[in-house]
Amino acid sequence: MTDFQAENNQESIQIMVAEDQLSASVWIQQGESHYTAALLKNRLSEAGVTSGLQEETIQQLANGLLYDQWVVVAKGTPCVNGEDGWYEYAFHRETDHKPKILEDGSVDYSQYGNIPSVEEGDVIAIYHPATEAKDGMDVHGNILVARKGKNLARLFGKGFACAEDGCTYIANRSGKIVEAMDKIFIDQEFVVEGDLTNSTGSICFRGDIRIRGNVGSGVSVVSEKGSILVDGFVEGADLQANRDITLKNGMQGNGKGFIRAKGNVNAKFFEQCTICADGCVNANAIMNCQIEAGEDVVVSGRFGSIIGGHISAQRQIKATNIGNVAEVENQVEAGVAENLVTKMNLLTESKKKALDEWERIAQGIERIDTLMEQTKNAALMEKKRVLMRGKIEKDTQISELEKKIQATVLAMEKANVAKVTVDRYVHPGTCISVNGMKTQVQELEQHVEYARRGNGIIVYHIDEA
Repeated sequence: MTDFQAENNQESIQIMVAEDQLSASVWIQQGESHYTAALLKNRLSEAGVTSGLQEETIQQLANGLLYDQWVVVAKGTPCVNGEDGWYEYAFHRETDHKPKILEDGSVDYSQYGNIPSVEEGDVIAIYHPATEAKDGMDVHGNILVARKGKNLARLFGKGFACAEDGCTYIANRSGKIVEAMDKIFIDQEFVVEGDLTNSTGSICFRGDIRIRGNVGSGVSVVSEKGSILVDGFVEGADLQANRDITLKNGMQGNGKGFIRAKGNVNAKFFEQCTICADGCVNANAIMNCQIEAGEDVVVSGRFGSIIGGHISAQRQIKATNIGNVAEVENQVEAGVAENLVTKMNLLTESKKKALDEWERIAQGIERIDTLMEQTKNAALMEKKRVLMRGKIEKDTQISELEKKIQATVLAMEKANVAKVTVDRYVHPGTCISVNGMKTQVQELEQHVEYARRGNGIIVYHIDEA
């Protein structure tokens, strides 16, 4: 607040400017004479108030109509900041992809995979551009600069297009809509409303596949680029997907059921089937199955058990129970059996040798280029072509070795944490292997974990870890 006072013929005037500098007020005491409008403006100017003068109010003061009170005689113009642009989405962006954990620790897959879908022509988003910023001015004539609103980048992804207005985004195909990595994807989905049996035939589809009924024996379901989701039960079928495979119920394979996924495999139960997954295998029960997982095998729930079969995971295996009182034979393997250190040394040596050979070839090509600058010789040109082919072959060899080295490093990382964890009971008849070292369970164990240490396996109680 700025306070300015003046005296004139025993009359006084007080001028007060608000803290935000957007208004100025005057107090005039009642007296025998009054200020003229011109004199009032002069006093305001002396106080630095030059903009936004309220002419009518100043004239009323000059006419003696307003006194012994604060009267606003100048008003500034506040700036209007621009609002940032924003997107209005017509679908649920935050979808819970995690299955529900029940009170007994088991997993409920009944709602798993319920991802929003759209139809071709649906509006999926509307962009609201940034609003215009308007500068203001205070009562001193200073410009108040407004903040400009920021516009957002256009939406990127696939399965939709932007309309001519540049703000409306419309699906150009039907399918599931998901947001990932700041992009929107509408993936085509093939939906079977009922059961899939030999009478309806097998399915091979590039995108995601959803089967709302059951899948019978002898049927093949292949998703070349997507995932498979089955609402019902699966018998001795062949399921293969480039991503995840989820069975909201489970598979009773009768020894013929086969699942291959480059992602994770999830179900309530697996019985008498073969499963190969690059990711994890999750279930509430596994009975007499052959399972290979690139990461973990997890059997959840108070009564979740692995009974019979051969279960292997490159990282960890965790179950509530392994085996049963009948001492059925179980083979459980965590980690990798091969000597990864030796493998890594061999790969590293091979790469070094290949790099040395590549360098010799490159030097040979350089020497030939120098000679060819001095003379044109057909024999030199042919020799260069041979060396160039050799260089390309070495490039390919080095690239393949680097991929194998990266895969071995990943396997070593998994092997370092490899273990088998049993929350309740592990029964005799179970053979446990961790990174190639084996132990046979001779008596009932409870709350234990198996891990490799040196050339053997150690067993310790979980509450002692």
